[in-house]
Amino acid sequence: MTYAALEEQLRQVDEQDFDFVSHFLDLILNKRKKETKNEKKVLREPGALKGQIWMADDFDETPECFKEYM
Repeated sequence: MTYAALEEQLRQVDEQDFDFVSHFLDLILNKRKKETKNEKKVLREPGALKGQIWMADDFDETPECFKEYM
């Protein structure tokens, strides 16, 4: 699509939809910037959830309702 064709389409957009179109263009442009940027990914920190996750003592035991299938 040429710039002139895009400009013609923008002229047809209602004023009430300008915010939507502008937001959409911002998303596209920001996506391109992120793709071209070589940002270092944040590495996960080992043990960050320590003490927040627990496992039941009987985790490995088969529940009573399934014992008949075993």
